[in-house]
Amino acid sequence: MFDAQDQASGLRKLFGDNLPPPVHALSCPSRPAIVLPLAQITAHALVQQGFSLAWIDELDLGNRQDWPLPCPVRFDLSQALMGHVPLAASLLPLNPQLWYALARRLERVPHHVYPSLIQRMQEKGLKLDKILLCLDPSSQRMLSLYHEQVHHTVISGGSAEEVSVARDWIVQMQSRQPASSWSIVWVGVKGKGGRKSPTQTLVDDILQTTGQHVKVLGQLPASLAQGALSNAWAQPQTLRDLWLQHILQA
Repeated sequence: MFDAQDQASGLRKLFGDNLPPPVHALSCPSRPAIVLPLAQITAHALVQQGFSLAWIDELDLGNRQDWPLPCPVRFDLSQALMGHVPLAASLLPLNPQLWYALARRLERVPHHVYPSLIQRMQEKGLKLDKILLCLDPSSQRMLSLYHEQVHHTVISGGSAEEVSVARDWIVQMQSRQPASSWSIVWVGVKGKGGRKSPTQTLVDDILQTTGQHVKVLGQLPASLAQGALSNAWAQPQTLRDLWLQHILQA
């Protein structure tokens, strides 16, 4: 039976403490704030399985739809990356295995910073298995300040407009910085009359445009994405489990 804690300790023994942790970015181009509750419950699920991780939150305070910060934050991660404050001032421990950073102002940070975020973590002796990133889809910058390659998961609704927004955003990001992988979760997608579904259309289109395959993690009913953000997912564990399994396999 798969044991995540054994996997975490096994990787450390095999590669040593200098193995860079993979970065898993979550985004929803049509409703950015929806990633916040999902990232929070996924982070705690990973901790319960024995992983140590950093959770980086790019969502601006004005776009959070009243979703609270998990702890008081004084310094933005950008201030640490530019050397204005120590890393420990903006990367805060929520518990012994989970660190949190708010990263709203990264546009001011150069595309390539040295040391990188991961290098700074390693220099401080912070041994992580994963980095979870709540990505702001409006950002126009590179993600190399986190890692040269990132595993992306996108949440998209099934309307024509939402499918188009997701497709354009994936193509844009892939052209800016090639990803380690792309995956997508569809909400409220239905096929019509035997025609090709929106999911397959988007996957085929992106493959033809960028040469990048997009893995469909699953499809969820539209009812899960209605109402206030605090009640947006009637069954958040369903979505969490899709992303969690993907993270453990990447």
